[in-house]
Amino acid sequence: MTELRVDADEALRLAGVDPAAAVLLAGDVVPAARATRSWGALCVAERALGVAAMQQSRLDDAVGRLRAAVRAGRRASDARLTGEARMSLASALMLRGRPRQSAQEISRALAELDGVAAARALTQRAAISQELGHLDDAFDDLRRALPVLRRAGDVQWATRALSNRGLLHTARREFVAAESDLVAAGRLCAEHGLRLPGAIVSHNLAWVHSQRGDVPAALRQLTAAEDAFRELDLASGSILTDRAELLLSVRLVDEARATAEAAVAADERDGRGNHLPEAQLLLSTIALVQGDVDRALAAAGTAMRGFGRMGRTEWATLARYARIQALAEGRRPVTPAQARRSADALAQSGWAVPALEARILAARLALRRGEAVEARRDLTEASRARRSGPADARARAWLAEAMLREQSGERPAAVAALRAGLRVVEEHRATLGATELRAHVTVHRGRIARMGLRLALEDRSARHALWWAECNRATATLLRRAHPPEDPVLADLLARLRATMTSIEERRTAGLGTAAAVQQQVTLERTIRDHCRQLPGCDDGAGVRPRPVADLQAALGDAVLVEYVEHAEQLLAVTVTASHVRLHPLGAVDDVRAQVELAGFALRRLAAGTARPASLAAASAVLTRAGARFDELLLAPLRAAVGDRPLVVVPVGALQSVPWSLLASCRGRAVSVSPSASLWHAAARREPPVGGGVVVVAGPGLPGAHAEAGAVAAEYPGAEVLVGADAAAAAVARAIDGAALVHLAAHGWVRSDNPMFSSLTLADGPFTVYDLERVPRAPHHVVLAACDTAQSAVVAGGEILGFTAALLAGGTATLVAPVVPVPDAQTVALMVAYHRELGRGCGPAEALAHAQAVLGDADASSRAAAAGFVVLGSGDRAGVEAGALARDRTAALAVPS
Repeated sequence: MTELRVDADEALRLAGVDPAAAVLLAGDVVPAARATRSWGALCVAERALGVAAMQQSRLDDAVGRLRAAVRAGRRASDARLTGEARMSLASALMLRGRPRQSAQEISRALAELDGVAAARALTQRAAISQELGHLDDAFDDLRRALPVLRRAGDVQWATRALSNRGLLHTARREFVAAESDLVAAGRLCAEHGLRLPGAIVSHNLAWVHSQRGDVPAALRQLTAAEDAFRELDLASGSILTDRAELLLSVRLVDEARATAEAAVAADERDGRGNHLPEAQLLLSTIALVQGDVDRALAAAGTAMRGFGRMGRTEWATLARYARIQALAEGRRPVTPAQARRSADALAQSGWAVPALEARILAARLALRRGEAVEARRDLTEASRARRSGPADARARAWLAEAMLREQSGERPAAVAALRAGLRVVEEHRATLGATELRAHVTVHRGRIARMGLRLALEDRSARHALWWAECNRATATLLRRAHPPEDPVLADLLARLRATMTSIEERRTAGLGTAAAVQQQVTLERTIRDHCRQLPGCDDGAGVRPRPVADLQAALGDAVLVEYVEHAEQLLAVTVTASHVRLHPLGAVDDVRAQVELAGFALRRLAAGTARPASLAAASAVLTRAGARFDELLLAPLRAAVGDRPLVVVPVGALQSVPWSLLASCRGRAVSVSPSASLWHAAARREPPVGGGVVVVAGPGLPGAHAEAGAVAAEYPGAEVLVGADAAAAAVARAIDGAALVHLAAHGWVRSDNPMFSSLTLADGPFTVYDLERVPRAPHHVVLAACDTAQSAVVAGGEILGFTAALLAGGTATLVAPVVPVPDAQTVALMVAYHRELGRGCGPAEALAHAQAVLGDADASSRAAAAGFVVLGSGDRAGVEAGALARDRTAALAVPS
């Protein structure tokens, strides 16, 4: 064999594992082989360049090189070389979106090959059949190819065959067999240094874990695949599509859409015609979830045409259903028969979950038309999937079963089916380790909970309405581990983020550019987010269910709990006391939303205090009217049930920012606010820590923070005070671990784009929710004298994310914080008054009410400061305990002068 041929063979070997090196080597062989008319060497070198171009997503170049390889093989009169070049050409044509030409070339290749070369061609044909949805044909080809490849010791092609067979098993939901094949393929890659095949195996393993519902494992494998693809400078469109689908599965919808749009752009840029329709179809689904019907329709139509051109009938069926969904969501003409035919086609093509959705859609459309018999038939079909399969399919099937039982007049049985569906959702949610993922995935329970609430309201059952309302409230945070594991990687990432944020502020203050530092911030935040998402779920795997009414009543004492409920744009309330549970209709939700906006505007204007006197007077008048209107809408109809009792409020989304002290009925009244009754009950049962003390922290850049820290600490002799450089993240985390009372005077930032990066500004940078979750024992009682820190991002299914959620989840029983920006100077007076009331033995809610009443009659800014604060969690425990514990603390620091 000539030296040119040896180099060409080496280039071909490298093309599958190191495309860049293959291009360099084969690029030297081609001109020399052409000059010496060494057609065999030229065929192999051109094929190496074509395979490398495929790996680098230069598909037009790949097709051209591989056609040149076929011509060179024919000139060499070498059937094997020609057949192998055709085999690679078939792959490039398939990637380019030309399935018919691809099938022709692989058939010609098989006619020219035998032995190991034929086994490779069979493996290639299996991949093409798999892309076209011909799974049985693909399995048959791999069954014939694998033994030949193994006997020949052809590791690279055996790895490819195992990896592809793993995907085929996944398509049939044979997950154990799929994982076995892919683990075996990964082992071969590791043993033989096959980097590119190893990256593909990681990508395929991510798909297996995603399909079986193991989100953290899928994210780990996707991250490994992305890193490998990046190192090899390979196209990442298909990885982006899979990541977008995984994000959608846990309802991180905005992030999923951005990722899907990036996948579409990458496939368009790289000319990957076979992958592009899949990315467009996913984008259609995400847009529909967001309510963007026009974008959903356009993307579904484009995907449908793309699959049709390629002859991918199974995928075209899915795209056609996506278009039907978008039409139905947009209230455009869709008949039950259309949805039914789509369900049949989807089931026949193996799309189990979409087929369920189509059946349920057909039933809903039939019920609207009064076709009860046809609707029951559709629901019966859909409900059969409730016993097996992935969690989202079983949850949907239980919903169909509930609808079927309701149609049959079996309302108690319908409720039982809804409860079974909830159990499926909660069991799945418990497998997710990151708080963020648990919060977002609960959107799956939304439709189930809404149906349960509707049934309870139709039955006028206050107890059942409360239970179902709680099912759609914040409970994901209660699944947090009691003792988070020590994670040095996360600790290092958070320290680097603080340093980066500090650098940004320093450069901004100095008038220097910040673009590079901001990009580093973005990269670090994504790394932190992805790292935490890969954590395994809760140790015990238990779900969180609403507390029984009897438990709430026992914990309430002489207080009354008011849980607000939204249904069909109407607001209702359930009141719970030790002796009764009652349901109250209140009125339209829009009325309350309008008052929330007015009150927020007025409070911000008064807090700023910089407007003209006439403007401040107008804002004060608006605030007075809003408070009166809130009272009229929210509490006046409940007067008989509420009386003058202490109040525990569980607001619905529209009421999250209500400043309750503005209501005349709440003036001087102890009011505690909680995202859910379950969270309030958990907080009310928490006992103060034994040996816990008082910690006072003052962050930088907040005028008056040092004075506030000194004034508050003076109320607690022996309190530990962290100010200036001492108020750094590590010192604060250590000090607040297990503290009885913590007062934090610092700038607060609520990140609506990613609530887990909401933070307090400390001496060395931001102290984020991720930092807070690493504190082993949350402080028992926390005062956050920082702007907006009581605000939480409300996400899917009524869940909350942010500082509030993290503290309540970690074990904080009582949290005092503002729901609007508050003026610094007036906040000092309010906080000192609050702590003095605690020292007199008042509970937190009573202490805040007294302090607010004192400042509420002062100037406009003082009124805004007073109104802005709320007590979250449990507000009835006497505050004197913290002072007594602080006086016993031995390792305290003096307040600096």
